[in-house]
Amino acid sequence: MLRDRPYRLSQPARRSPLLVILLVLTAAAILAADQAGLLGPLRTHAQTLISPVLGRLRGVGDWISSLRLLNDDPALRAENEALRAEIADLKARLIEAEAVKFENARLREQVRIEQAYPWQLLGADVLALTPDTGRRLVLIAAGADQGVQPGMAVIAREGSNPPALIGVVETVGPQTASVLLITDYSSAVSAQVYHETDVTRGVVQGQWQRGSRLLLHSVPREAPLTVGNTVVTAGLSAELAINLPRAFVPPNVPVGVIETLQETGRERIASVRPFVDPDRVRYAWVILTSDESKK
Repeated sequence: MLRDRPYRLSQPARRSPLLVILLVLTAAAILAADQAGLLGPLRTHAQTLISPVLGRLRGVGDWISSLRLLNDDPALRAENEALRAEIADLKARLIEAEAVKFENARLREQVRIEQAYPWQLLGADVLALTPDTGRRLVLIAAGADQGVQPGMAVIAREGSNPPALIGVVETVGPQTASVLLITDYSSAVSAQVYHETDVTRGVVQGQWQRGSRLLLHSVPREAPLTVGNTVVTAGLSAELAINLPRAFVPPNVPVGVIETLQETGRERIASVRPFVDPDRVRYAWVILTSDESKK
């Protein structure tokens, strides 16, 4: 704990710097005139005028001298250094406590997700967008050493929305992995929409380079889609012959909500608003395994 200081110094009353300078100059001029013998009979009045000024200046000088004496005291210097070290240690402990609190909140969120869904998760910080400016890729702080493999789904959570797909692992290093975001035009994931007695399947494709978020296509024209339907993954990418590794993306991972519908030829196309904006994600989870039998 911080100890009370053994000394209390009284500081001189605050004065305007300009007033102090004027008083000092006046006193100096009067002293110079006195030494030159120019004051004559005014000498007594001059002494009366400058005595308060000299007294105040002596007070300032004494206060400065006391500070110098205290600064030269080895015991006081050692105590000040100890107090500074104690303050620095308290600040470091506070930062550490905040970091632990933040990490605990992330772990509690992960436990809640794993209890609600049949997934084993691995949490990872989103480090940065990758240098490939033509594609929507992010780098996460988890890699092969933690069991991450290409084709694994990456999820995040935003606000009151469910945990949702934000991308799929594309390349993996020992400690990091590159994730292709679902908003990229080259991203294509099999998806489905549940109805009371049926399910409609299609493909969710990114539309970031075309000015929008997601597009659900390859859906039959007669499919009973409606605005507000929830879109989830289907886990059928291999069956749909999509030319990207998606074998590890499990079914029923939330993706987004249908906002608009249109018909083109023999199919229906839906614009989908994702539950999570991948560009705002700073922490994500990789789905390492999925056991649908737990549901």
